[in-house]
Amino acid sequence: MAKSKAIYATSFMLALMAGTSNAQGFSAQFQLGGVFDWAAPDSFDAALGFDTRQTYGGNLRLMWGGGTGPWDVEVHSLLTFGTGDLLAYGAAIGAFLPAPPPATLFGLTSTVYADGETLVINTLDRLSLSYTGDNLVLRIGRQAVTWGGGTVFNPLDIVGAFAPNAINTSYKTGVDMIYGQYLLDSGADIQAIYVPRPAMPGGPVDRDFSTVGVYGSAFIGNLDATLILAQDRGDFLAGIGLSGPLGGAVWTIEYANWSLANGDQNASYLVNITTTDSLFGANVFYFAEYFRNGFGVDSDVTHDALPTETLERLATGQIFNTGLDTLALGAQISITPDISISPNAILSLNDSSALISVQAAWTIDDNADLSLGYTQAFGANGTEFGGRETSAGSGIYLRPSTNLSIIFSRFF
Repeated sequence: MAKSKAIYATSFMLALMAGTSNAQGFSAQFQLGGVFDWAAPDSFDAALGFDTRQTYGGNLRLMWGGGTGPWDVEVHSLLTFGTGDLLAYGAAIGAFLPAPPPATLFGLTSTVYADGETLVINTLDRLSLSYTGDNLVLRIGRQAVTWGGGTVFNPLDIVGAFAPNAINTSYKTGVDMIYGQYLLDSGADIQAIYVPRPAMPGGPVDRDFSTVGVYGSAFIGNLDATLILAQDRGDFLAGIGLSGPLGGAVWTIEYANWSLANGDQNASYLVNITTTDSLFGANVFYFAEYFRNGFGVDSDVTHDALPTETLERLATGQIFNTGLDTLALGAQISITPDISISPNAILSLNDSSALISVQAAWTIDDNADLSLGYTQAFGANGTEFGGRETSAGSGIYLRPSTNLSIIFSRFF
């Protein structure tokens, strides 16, 4: 821990030495809200004693960026607080789950306060030094990167992807990495990342737990083409994406082929189409997306019989569901310039189960937002969203809980 703090302190001091004559300045985001969950009587959550859960909390993100000439520094300090069933539920379910591998190199999170019901932690979520030239960008430190063009699912986004049903997507979680981008005069670009990770928290960098990747994009006529080559946690990924216009819509195809260290081959792909239109005078954004999960299995496979490679991808956040074929349908309807409603459905094509959600967003003013979200699963026991059985004959199912959330955001 002392070593990691020393390394980051050195990087920070070097960034400060670049000066702040063109400082971007200081800003902040404050969020406050509550999350309420109701679990089915035969669910795993109910078996743990959490048929209902209530958690209240929020976060305060303090952001500073500045620099001079080609040099810039970015720092985000994220204070997160929660009270209610958060700690007890996490401890109860964590006892049945394997510890996830480290997502990043350094442990820059500290516990400010914790008791049986309340947790307050602080994380340095961004801490990076960057150089920006005419055609070259280099950045070292804690940052975020997004690859791929999926709307709900994203098989090419291999570092810290958002869950398909994520509500708060303001900021990706920062990861320690080295990032580079070279911009060609044609508009094409090449990006490269190195994400060092240890096998265990606090340990040395281990190649089998790290990620090295190259991403390229270019225009081919009226098509936007992407190519990804990466070695991720000992496995090799080769991915390709294409997108282009179709009348007034835009279509996207992505294919990700994994060559696993054990010799297996797993392929995931998606096809989506997005468009905008008007409905009764309201502007509407529509999408439809089919996703084939190369790490998915049939619904009758119990959770304790899931393949190792599927469990590993769940633990790293590279997949979020265990089914094979999924169709996502959704829209964002702008009722007024300040109020929008977003209905979404994630449908399992293998067993007719579904995860339905509705989100309403209200822009109160230029610096304040309020969002409401509701999610409910539908389907019989033993289906993807109705609930995968924990073990054969257990009668206990891993079923998503019915969820209601409210989040107020204020920017300063």
